[in-house]
Amino acid sequence: MRYIDLDEVEADLPGNRQEQVDAAWVYVNRKMDESEAKVRAEGARNNWSEAEITGKVELARISARKAAISAKNNLWSDLSDLLAEQSSGKCWYCESKELRSDNPIDHFRPKGQVVECSEHPGYWWLAFDWSNYRYSCTYCNSRRVEAESAGGKHDHFPLFTPPDWNKSNTDNNAERPMLLDPTNANDCKLLTFNQNGEACPNESDSSSDNFKRAKISIELYHLNHKNTTRVRKQIHQEIRQLVAATNELLDAGADPRSLAIEANIKNLLRKIRSTCKSTQFNTAARLYLSQFDCHQWVKDILDLR
Repeated sequence: MRYIDLDEVEADLPGNRQEQVDAAWVYVNRKMDESEAKVRAEGARNNWSEAEITGKVELARISARKAAISAKNNLWSDLSDLLAEQSSGKCWYCESKELRSDNPIDHFRPKGQVVECSEHPGYWWLAFDWSNYRYSCTYCNSRRVEAESAGGKHDHFPLFTPPDWNKSNTDNNAERPMLLDPTNANDCKLLTFNQNGEACPNESDSSSDNFKRAKISIELYHLNHKNTTRVRKQIHQEIRQLVAATNELLDAGADPRSLAIEANIKNLLRKIRSTCKSTQFNTAARLYLSQFDCHQWVKDILDLR
């Protein structure tokens, strides 16, 4: 997970973004009103009680709202390229390049429902709020259960409670999300990676909130999917081999500016730089390389930005 600065996202938003959002909400509200009118007309024809009408109106408006919001999914799908640019095309949660999705946008606070709170209607009022969008691969965003692992955020949004979830746009609870958020710089520091390519909590105290947040995020973002851990492990092995090869050359008296050493350094830089479009899992790679920072030349690489 790497930090994403939402201020940079906002700076690149289309100039007519707010007009598009306002128009979308006009559409949603109109569809809700139309659905209510149909229910009330049917109730009048069938002599329903006021209580029956009220209950059916509420259900109809909720259904119409969900359908209308889904009909305006271009409000988030149109931003996928813009969000991808912030991470050089990599998933904000796991830093994979293999997104495997036609619409790789996750609503951090899920718009339709919340698994952990059965009565929650979903954060529907954030459906068109760009600051709630996260660029995500299918493994991190879509719920799945496999023989080797289970994961996928989907509609999960666990909290430390109290306070409770905000269940309407007028609630103002100071929610304490358990899931790590790539748009929060401090959250990105709560994960580390072992030599087997596995994501792990960066804190050892299993009773701490930070440990619990990292643990549940690893599960729900599917950060230890077998393919992902295999690639991270390979990256660790490659970095170890590059460091060993470079040290061997230096110990033999090779010029630090030799083609062989420069090629190794360039390869290491590609692996750790998040802006490099041809590599992935750069945060893990940087951490792996930092294990060799007893060598000055490695420190020099880590200091480069």
